[in-house]
Parts: sequence; structure tokens; C-alpha cells
Amino acid sequence: MNEHLKSLIDDNTFGEKIEEIKETHISYVFLTKNYAYKIKKDVKFSFLDYSTLEKREFNCREELRINKLLSPEIYLKVSPITKIGNSLRLSDQGLPLDYAVVMKRIPEYYIMRHLLEKNKIEKDTIEEIALKIFDFHKKADMDLEGKYGAIDRFKINLMDNYKDLEPFIGDIFSNEQFNVLISKNLDFINNNKDLFNKRVEKGKIIETHGDLHSGNIFVTPENIFIFDAIEFNKTINTTDVTAEIAFLCMDLEFLEKKDLSKAFSDKYISISGDNDMGLLLSFYKGYRACVRAKVNGYRASEDSSFKEITKKYFDLALKYTREF
Repeated sequence: MNEHLKSLIDDNTFGEKIEEIKETHISYVFLTKNYAYKIKKDVKFSFLDYSTLEKREFNCREELRINKLLSPEIYLKVSPITKIGNSLRLSDQGLPLDYAVVMKRIPEYYIMRHLLEKNKIEKDTIEEIALKIFDFHKKADMDLEGKYGAIDRFKINLMDNYKDLEPFIGDIFSNEQFNVLISKNLDFINNNKDLFNKRVEKGKIIETHGDLHSGNIFVTPENIFIFDAIEFNKTINTTDVTAEIAFLCMDLEFLEKKDLSKAFSDKYISISGDNDMGLLLSFYKGYRACVRAKVNGYRASEDSSFKEITKKYFDLALKYTREF
């Protein structure tokens, strides 16, 4: 969707009053009382391509497919957007100008990160999330050939992250700290190639959620909903299951909930029988911390208030290197 089409959206588009519009660098989300309508922007980046109508439709349907495996109650359908009169409408009639992923709206109060900050998440909830993720992983496509998840492929992602962190040397962290981070992680990879190769052979490289943190989980009195799985890049979301578990573990530890992090990984390892995961967890937690440091580092370039949070993620990544 481009800015011109966006300007044609009004309350008639969805048949409900638009209460709020959220925007990211890749999408708009229009919120009404009962629903959320996610429309992808007409953009192209190194990591995704929404630049044509066909690609946006494909990715909308992929988003629905992946997320329905986790939260079918939230992800309802993909709807064409057509022009009727002077406004846009969700309609199967007419020529589609764009597409929207239609979702049930859940109050933001129930986002897990907010509840964690209020100490309202208990161990049994964390263990239930582990069960849900395990069930999701059992349904996921495997990468038995290592096309996306082999260690050489993953190493490229790892080094790309480090390259993106280079501009912050001398400001947020020192050159010595940066070199320690890189060398420790590369040493771990080189010393454990057999283990990484065995993970591919055992079917542990799968299509994961890809962005499993507490901001993408609703915990309501009735149920737990995991949402916003990545659909746009298989080199990001097709990875070792350990990288998936490590993301939420790292997120919980960043929020100083180490007991809940341990409960989550312990439960997943117990029900999956994946004991090798314990050997890889700190490595992948460090990778996830670097990704978050990078994202917040970009924000710090425009808003210095993000420097502290960037440093906290980087320090966490450095801390994990002392655990392997």
C-alpha cells in the first residue's frame, strides 16, 4: 500500500470506526473496536520485498498460514481491498488494489511484556507457552538439507549483525569488547561443527515463529495467543529450534526474569527430549541479544535515549560468551 491508497481509507473501509492506526517501517495496522487490519507497505529492503501487489498478496497469505498454526482464533482471513466510490472497502468484488490480514483485536493490556513488568506472569503460564511452541514446531516444515539453517548459512546472518553493530564502536561499547564478542562466537562455531551438522540431520532446523519475544504474546484470562510470526524471509525464520527458544529466554533475562527463562527452556527440553539444546542455548541467546542491540542501535542514532538499552543488550550478549 502506498500513501495515496492509505489516504482513501476511512471508517467505511472496515465497516467500523477506526480507533487507532499503528505504523511500522513495513506495515500499517488499523484498529477498530473488534478487529485489527494489517496492510503491508509498498516497500523493498534487503530482508523483504513487498514492492508489488502480487508479492504483498503472497506474503499476506503466508502470514495467515504461519500464524494460524499458533493462534487460529486471532488470524481470520486475508481480504482484498477494492475501491468503491471515493473510498476503499474490504470486498471480494472488483479489482483488488491491495490486501489486508484480518485479525481479532486483543486489548493491549494483555501483552505479555506489560504483564511481566507488573509481575503478573507465573511459571505455569511460561510452561504453557513452551507447550504451545512445541506443538507449533511439530507442525512446522523442516529444512533437512540445511538450505537455510546450516551453520555456514547461519554464520552469514551472524556476521551481518556484527557488521551492523560496527558504527557503535567507541560510543556504546569498546573495540576490545566487540572483538571479544566476535572471536568467542566464531570459536564456538568452529569447535562445534559436528553438533551443528547433527542438528540439520535430526530435523532441528525448521520454519519457526522467528520473532518470539514477550511483545508478541497475549496472555488473557482465557488463553495464550502467540502472534506476528515472520513470513517474509526464510533465511530469518528457518533456523534451529534452539534459536527460537533462546529468543524468549533472552527476552525474559533482559527483563530480569531469569527464573522464568529457566522454566521455559527446562519445560521445552523436557517435553521435546532435545537435550542437545542445552549445549547451544547460550550461543543462540547471544545471537538474539545482538539482533536487539542492532535494532535499538539504529534508534539510538536518531534518539540518544536508546543508547542505554542498546548497551544493555550488547552487555547481555557479551555475558553469554562466558557461558560457553
